[in-house]
Amino acid sequence: MKSLSIRIKFILAFMAAGLAAIALVGIFTSAVSNQQFQNLVLDRLIAEISGFVTEYYATHGSLYGIEHQFRSAQQNAASGFENMFRSGIILVLPDRWIVLGDENRPAGTYISSADFRDANEVIYNDEIIAYLVTFNPPFQPNPQEARFLERTNRALIYASLIAVLLAIILGLIFTQALLKPLANLNTAISNMKNGELRQAVPETSDDELGEVIIGFNQMSTALAEANSRRDQMTADIAHELRSPLTVINGYLEAMQDGSLEITQQRLSFIQNEVNQLNRLVDDLRTLALADAGELEINKEAISLQAMFTYLENAHILQANSKGIELLFEKEPSVEMIFADEGRIIQVLSNLITNAIRHTPEGGNVTIKGYQHNQDISIEVADTGEGISAQDLDLVFDRFYRGDTSRLSTSGESGLGLSIAKAIVEAHGGTIDVKSKVGEGTTFTVTLPHKPT
Repeated sequence: MKSLSIRIKFILAFMAAGLAAIALVGIFTSAVSNQQFQNLVLDRLIAEISGFVTEYYATHGSLYGIEHQFRSAQQNAASGFENMFRSGIILVLPDRWIVLGDENRPAGTYISSADFRDANEVIYNDEIIAYLVTFNPPFQPNPQEARFLERTNRALIYASLIAVLLAIILGLIFTQALLKPLANLNTAISNMKNGELRQAVPETSDDELGEVIIGFNQMSTALAEANSRRDQMTADIAHELRSPLTVINGYLEAMQDGSLEITQQRLSFIQNEVNQLNRLVDDLRTLALADAGELEINKEAISLQAMFTYLENAHILQANSKGIELLFEKEPSVEMIFADEGRIIQVLSNLITNAIRHTPEGGNVTIKGYQHNQDISIEVADTGEGISAQDLDLVFDRFYRGDTSRLSTSGESGLGLSIAKAIVEAHGGTIDVKSKVGEGTTFTVTLPHKPT
């Protein structure tokens, strides 16, 4: 059996809450109004009887014989005293002697002190001449009072029905306003299931639902961008693999059918293409490990001077062959860094190689180590061609190749800077780049000074 829609559930919830509230208010209002009406009638009757008693006392000097005159007045419906016994009111002298009683407390008997506690005083010339005691039996209204109560209760019923109708109407309005964003969200989710990852649900409020919609839109955008990057990366990988495989396949087919002689030089060329494929696979594996948070980083204390010496020996010949001056500098206070030596050398070697490749003859490449706040920064700065503004934010993207990008050199996988960024971030550090076309580029690697 199909469950009710959330819209119907909301409407039913509104109706149930409204009906429960209206029922409680109706019952409470009816009970309170009946009680207050009874109190009003009793207060009026007590006031009338008190006036009758004080008038009799003023005329006769005592209350002797009042019961006969009261009986006579009670038989006169116009006097209103017919309610006295029906309302449980008895007349008691100050010594608790009952003058006018009822069948449970007849005249000529004494009232108990417990029943006497809530008595109403009848005062004449600042003297208490009697008490009126009310025992509050079940209220029995007269016909006029009954008609009043009936009209009051009928008005409450009509008001309750109108309130129920308003609750249904308001429930429809509120659920429409509340569920519209959810309906939009459901549509967007369905579109994502069908492959349309980029969705934008309108933000209609600043409450928790609005925060959910904002989070969904951000997630949708991130998924769409990630999917786009994945598609682009897949195409780039296919492109990178196709070139060496085409060359290798062409050479092997030609050698197999005898149209091309097998020579050491040609075998070496094929071996170079295979090595390029291996480098690409290794780079992709490194990035995959970084994406999964599984890139192995073994930090240890490293002498910055010793690492600079190693890097200088590794790149001096490349720099000298292009007539480029290679300079290493460090602040005296900076002696050690905590990092995975092999990984950091991989990062800095990539940056230095790129800097030499894009610096013209007569330029220089400077590697500088210094303390930055509580961290250690290593700059690799060149006086080369620089990177254009539109390319600067994209240099760390995988396979990105701008016209003046450092990643466009033949023989490279186009993943060097992406790998460098992944390694630095795995250390808990950052890598930044600044550049001006025609003036040079500076990459800055910042690592935590202490092991983490």
